[in-house]
Amino acid sequence: MDALLANLPTLLVLARTGSLTAAAAELGVPRSTVSRRLARLEHDLDVVLAERNTRTFTLTGAGRRLAAEAGVLLANLQSISDSVRADAGQIRGRLRFAMPAGLGGASIGHVLGRLQRQYPAVEIEIVVTERRPNLVEERFDAIITTEAPPELPWMRRKLGEAHFIAVASPAYLAGRSPLTKPQDLAEHVVLSGPRGVEGLTTWPQLRGTSLLVRPWLATNDLPLLRLSALEGLGVALLPMHLVFQDLAANTLVRVLPEDIGATLEIIALFLPERARSPVLRAVFTDIARYNAERSTTRLTAPPRRGSARRETP
Repeated sequence: MDALLANLPTLLVLARTGSLTAAAAELGVPRSTVSRRLARLEHDLDVVLAERNTRTFTLTGAGRRLAAEAGVLLANLQSISDSVRADAGQIRGRLRFAMPAGLGGASIGHVLGRLQRQYPAVEIEIVVTERRPNLVEERFDAIITTEAPPELPWMRRKLGEAHFIAVASPAYLAGRSPLTKPQDLAEHVVLSGPRGVEGLTTWPQLRGTSLLVRPWLATNDLPLLRLSALEGLGVALLPMHLVFQDLAANTLVRVLPEDIGATLEIIALFLPERARSPVLRAVFTDIARYNAERSTTRLTAPPRRGSARRETP
């Protein structure tokens, strides 16, 4: 049983990467070690978990099932371990988060500094990615996001809010036609998220329906949008936490403050088995408290536009 538990994490990496070589690179071990661990699992269970030859590697149905259920099992074991340590007065462990680029902004350093002072024995890993990872196979404790389709079978906890606003540099605005109403954006260079139908994208309005705009630059990289706005390339839609210091320094200014903007919830998605972890709960609580404190001192944010139902453990 000890060997089985020890080798299950390797199976999860194999399930995600679909390759002995890629799994070995991620785990930092020789390919032969990964192959040996897989063979040990198959020997202990007396079941073929993967079909492999010199060119291909594919998990069998039994291998895929074991990987899925092992991920849940390991998450549950981790939560139990966290609880036992907490009962002994120790908040320690390792947490692995995934989040999109730009969601943390300049404030992420403050959050991490606060967590390090509060929980010095908790190690944190943050993986920045634009795709939605698999919590089970990739062994993430949580995904931090603003997008959580209701069909996702994971638990949710609100950590804060992201206020999106329209900004531009004073240099860009100088000498250009005034921006007094949303329709004036048609006469300006727009920097925005990915294009949709017919090359257009939508910007949220504080009143009424969303506004269709045609961006000159379209990207899902929020830090790139910020840098482009700072370079005076155009008007960008960005979260306030990413440009807070730029606004204070007047290197960016807010435009159409009464018209363009939206508030999105920042939430954590995690497995139900991890809801029992006092380490995860403590970190979530401290992040939420920090965001609540920050909201009372930041620059005036746009009014809330709508709300979404969230489930909190």
